[in-house]
Amino acid sequence: MGAYALAALLLTLPARGQSVPLWDHVASLPNSPAGRYDDMAWLDPDRGWVVNLAGEIWHTDDGARSWTRQALRSDVRFRSVACRDYPSTATGKEVCWAGTVLSTDAGNSAGMLWETRDGGEHWIDITHRISGTVPYGICGMVSVGSKAWAVGAYYGEPTVLRSENGGETWVGTPVGHVAENLIDVYFKNELEGYATGGTDGLSTGTAVVLRTMDGGLTWERVFVSSLSAGAQAEWGWKISFPSDDVGYISVEYNSINAPTAKVLKTEDGGATWREVYIEGSNASAGLQGIGFISPTTGWASGRGVTSVTTDGGTTWTQLGHYNPATGNGQLDGSMNRFFVVNDTLAYGVGLRLYELTTASATGTSLESNPLPESFSLANPYPNPFTEEARVPYTLERASMVHVQVIDMLGRTHRSFPSQFRQPGSYEILWDGTDEAGIRVAAGGYIFLVDIGDSIETKRVVFVK
Repeated sequence: MGAYALAALLLTLPARGQSVPLWDHVASLPNSPAGRYDDMAWLDPDRGWVVNLAGEIWHTDDGARSWTRQALRSDVRFRSVACRDYPSTATGKEVCWAGTVLSTDAGNSAGMLWETRDGGEHWIDITHRISGTVPYGICGMVSVGSKAWAVGAYYGEPTVLRSENGGETWVGTPVGHVAENLIDVYFKNELEGYATGGTDGLSTGTAVVLRTMDGGLTWERVFVSSLSAGAQAEWGWKISFPSDDVGYISVEYNSINAPTAKVLKTEDGGATWREVYIEGSNASAGLQGIGFISPTTGWASGRGVTSVTTDGGTTWTQLGHYNPATGNGQLDGSMNRFFVVNDTLAYGVGLRLYELTTASATGTSLESNPLPESFSLANPYPNPFTEEARVPYTLERASMVHVQVIDMLGRTHRSFPSQFRQPGSYEILWDGTDEAGIRVAAGGYIFLVDIGDSIETKRVVFVK
């Protein structure tokens, strides 16, 4: 997607410490009840969709001036959305797909893949159309022409879904030989695409970048990151290609420390990548949302800290976040997806929806005012344990909380009911049993806690 008009405007702006384009809060869309909107898709300046883990799908057909909630399902955790660029021959309306995450026992009692062929008036579960491997979840989706792809998940068998007939049928292909988990996917055209995730689950491993040159039939590793100082594990989260040559990927961490955040960058179209650190951005979970509107100007956000660069990542400045009481600031620390609609328009979603246009991009002063982290997960105790293990955690804001206990192969042994919790301190208690109430085998297990804008893990050892 091009951003030439926005880029041309940006080139006239002063460098670091002066001004950057201004993102406006779009008040017509309410704050996400899940603490974050996870994904969005736009077909043109008028038509867009956003989804969240509270089971909501929202749609606008008037350029975000108003929104209609098309889906509200307490049994579904929507994580991703994509729309194809031509309508249904039967209805003449838009065709879109939505992917979900988390297992049935974690509150997602419906299927992994949903579809509408009437612009969103009806969304139906089409998981049965997937042949081959069905992923544990779908974290990222993209559509180009008659083809579409989806990847997942951050746990379980890493899988690429592919459709070559406009979503009529899908094929799931496991790619465990090149990745251990997959989070996002991007295609430049119907043949060349990129996917990102991790090499070894969420408790160990590093970020990986995969590439396909045959439309997703085969994938190869083109980059594996070096584990950042202070991180226990890291993985790629979101992909942004502002041009054919230049691309960026955000990196999320699993850490009890606060490592310096980093992104991955390519300047040769994705053939090679390098690590770029963001000085001043330090959080235990690193980054999530990333969006560049030109090869040099973009934003990276995660865990309460949003940073901006106007020189391709050489230097970064942390932004003061949007304050609804005063109207000051930009974006928020829960940003998960940026979407460039055309040369003059872009959107970003986190707790709220934000818009960037050539009309609004008059510039705002940079300031360093990061918000505190919204979530902290303490170490399990006792560890090792024989009877029960406890894991304290603290929420700084209201969030939907999903908790699973998985083994080192990513298999789920216990899922706790998803709960919407107010700010405060809480504790997870596990007695070492699975869903059937049977004691699990002795060994290492992982508490996986997802609050929408961040995933954290802690390892515990069960002994008999």
